[in-house]
Amino acid sequence: MELLSKNFSHNEAELKWYQHWESLGYFKSTPDERPAYTIVIPPPNVTGVLHMGHALNNTVQDVLVRRAKMRGYNTCWVPGTDHASIATEAKVVAMLREQGIDKNKLSRDEFLNMLGSGKKNMAVSFFNSLEN
Repeated sequence: MELLSKNFSHNEAELKWYQHWESLGYFKSTPDERPAYTIVIPPPNVTGVLHMGHALNNTVQDVLVRRAKMRGYNTCWVPGTDHASIATEAKVVAMLREQGIDKNKLSRDEFLNMLGSGKKNMAVSFFNSLEN
């Protein structure tokens, strides 16, 4: 008889179930005849790093979406983004300054390229944190 380990390996359990849920399409939502239930996750802060406030907010949203799904709703939990990029621009300008680059000496296209890559890097960090 195999004894249970005294320590629970959450990484092992989460990996098993996450792959199972993903393979069955539980994270996808396609419009159909069921009533819709959608929550938009507020946009990340400019650093893209999650903190305890995000954890609490996301936990409450997760519970609400799961409850709606169990009640037969077609659920969709959508990550928000910084659509105006105002905070992102401020963060990228600060990063440029740390590298000794003056924003005003860049062409519009050069700055937009740097802004786009900075925003992408911050968003990737945020969304990866949400998945984990």
